[in-house]
Amino acid sequence: MKTKLLIFSLTFIFISKMVSGQVIGFEQIENSKVTPWNPKLIIEYQYVYHFGESEAESDLIITFGLDKEYAQIKSGKWSENGQRWISHYENLTNVRINGNKFYSDQTNGQFVIYNNGQEKIKGLKVYKSWSGLTENDEYEIGIKSYSIDDYFNGEFTQASKRLLSRNELLKIPKSDLKIMRNEIFARYGYKFKSGGKMERYFKSQDWYSGEHDNVNDFLTELEKENILLIKQVEKI
Repeated sequence: MKTKLLIFSLTFIFISKMVSGQVIGFEQIENSKVTPWNPKLIIEYQYVYHFGESEAESDLIITFGLDKEYAQIKSGKWSENGQRWISHYENLTNVRINGNKFYSDQTNGQFVIYNNGQEKIKGLKVYKSWSGLTENDEYEIGIKSYSIDDYFNGEFTQASKRLLSRNELLKIPKSDLKIMRNEIFARYGYKFKSGGKMERYFKSQDWYSGEHDNVNDFLTELEKENILLIKQVEKI
């Protein structure tokens, strides 16, 4: 198994050296083929953007609140035995979108269209890419891949997509509120108490996989606000 992991590591290093430069996936691109993407409505930027491929792949999830934006990187690595891909999440801070420009403490960029000669691909161009595929002033483009509605798993996905309201939660049975609240943690692969009701419930869901003992650092600010509100309504 160590040999398998070594091969993965060497392959990643080799590919990284081969694609050094402006990249989309593992493809080198030309600046002249990249133009600004300016939709009619800013909400059109709320999407999942896919960066890299294979060992270096990751997703950037952008969601909108009432007066702010949220961005989260989903990446991963192989388990120590090389049998499972373990997901990891990092929340960007001070995220804001101004025009077609993207800003955060960790990375900045621009929403663009890349014309490869066969199709026009919408995406997000970022500098200081977290994938390790670019250097210095080079950038990487994440492809607009799928909608927020298609990204989140579960019955109550709204708890991770938008801020909830007290009135709408009051209309939901408390048994469902408990599932809604715990579903947020389940989406990050939280390991519930062995033999408990929540573990039994989520193990029956084909999308769930228990991977982490603690996922608090993975939660977005939006999700944290929703969890507090759900708890308040559950006590009524």
